[in-house]
Amino acid sequence: MTERTVPGPLERNRSRHAATPLLPAHGAVGPALVAAPFALGLEPAGLVACLSAGALAVGLGLSAEMPVSTHMAADLAVAMAMLGAAVVVSAADAVAGGVLAAAAAGELAIGACTRWTRRV
Repeated sequence: MTERTVPGPLERNRSRHAATPLLPAHGAVGPALVAAPFALGLEPAGLVACLSAGALAVGLGLSAEMPVSTHMAADLAVAMAMLGAAVVVSAADAVAGGVLAAAAAGELAIGACTRWTRRV
């Protein structure tokens, strides 16, 4: 009898979605953005912007069923929204602007390091 290996949940998910290995990276950016306003004592505008961006990043990281092209577009949209928020918020709170700009750079780096193709 020939042995046959049945792929586990991780292998099945990786075959459908190439961004799976980088989900922990989203999981690092989102909670860091949620914690940053409290750790750094940001102004209310920075608090709202960082909490909102952090919630978006965590939600994006948890969306394993999203098609690859949609996830790629969402990554780029979230990074651009963070950059826009960094520009707007930096007028009221320079530290919050820097935090959002760093998070946007992180999101762009995650997107640049991800292989956006389906595995066969």
